[in-house]
Amino acid sequence: MLIPVTHILPVTTIERRRMLPIAGTVLVRAGQEVQADEVIATADLIGEHISLDLARGLGVPNNKTPGYLKRQIGEEISEGGVIASRPGLISRSVRAPKAGKLVAVGNGQALLQINRKPYELKAGIPGRIFKVEADFGAVIRVTGAWIQGVWGNGQIGTGGLYVAADTPEHVIRSADLDPSQRGQVMFAGHCNSLQILESLGQIKMRGLILGSMDTRLRPAAARMPFPIMILEGFGKIPIDPVAFRLLSTSSERETTLNAVTVDRTTGARPEVIIPVKGEVTSSIPVDLDRLELDTRVRIIHSPYRGMVGTVSQFVGKQRLPNGLRTESVEITFGEDEKVVVPVANIEILG
Repeated sequence: MLIPVTHILPVTTIERRRMLPIAGTVLVRAGQEVQADEVIATADLIGEHISLDLARGLGVPNNKTPGYLKRQIGEEISEGGVIASRPGLISRSVRAPKAGKLVAVGNGQALLQINRKPYELKAGIPGRIFKVEADFGAVIRVTGAWIQGVWGNGQIGTGGLYVAADTPEHVIRSADLDPSQRGQVMFAGHCNSLQILESLGQIKMRGLILGSMDTRLRPAAARMPFPIMILEGFGKIPIDPVAFRLLSTSSERETTLNAVTVDRTTGARPEVIIPVKGEVTSSIPVDLDRLELDTRVRIIHSPYRGMVGTVSQFVGKQRLPNGLRTESVEITFGEDEKVVVPVANIEILG
């Protein structure tokens, strides 16, 4: 059976297809090196429109408004710019409430298309442009260490890796906040303090990789001005030993943290990428893999959430406490602790 894979890999090739939602302008070329926060394509999305009542604003009949127009169809108008005016003892005018383009006039009305900043598509990962798809985007490849997480606040940051976690059970404290590390991506264990998060913002860290976080901090973490990614989940959960070893031995290496929000329709997940220098041959990993005996897995729901073990036995369909029967496996922790969990409750660590 195939189940999702959470990747924790010291060296692999990561490939991302980054595309605009509509046709636009691609700003990169094949073979070009890009950074994670670099804009690779832009597009003008459909803008907001505002209808303006010229006749009422000028105090004239609908059929008289064309004679008072001061702008042409298609003309750009700054905020507060006059669209139409009527002179007289008491002059009257209609102004643009926002900057935009005059796109239609008729029956005493004007339609203003509001200017919006073009949509900017960022690379999301550092690497080389492998392929350009005209008008829409590009495929990017990079080789390096790759660790996926379970939650992100939707931001991207790059910097040297500052390792604060000294054990998988580490809890971030005020003593870990080192102003000399500003501009770095911090790796720590569990966070249970809003003050810590706010202080990291004041230090101007470029990112925060956490093992876990108190659930009550989730809304605040989502608002922080720097990327935050959680490796294991909410609640106090130790960092997976393999992920801990990989990150704790990568101190000062250039690290990209793409704390994208999880999207199960596209497969997007928050991730840490630590590129390697030079040419390294590596295959592109799969996102689904076959579950076999001795496969290393993590349990993703209570009551054993976050625990890591190996598949020791396929036990077939088992009845759950809620009465459902579902395919299950026996998981062994350490040397002798064993539990039976549904296959839907685990993910492969690879």
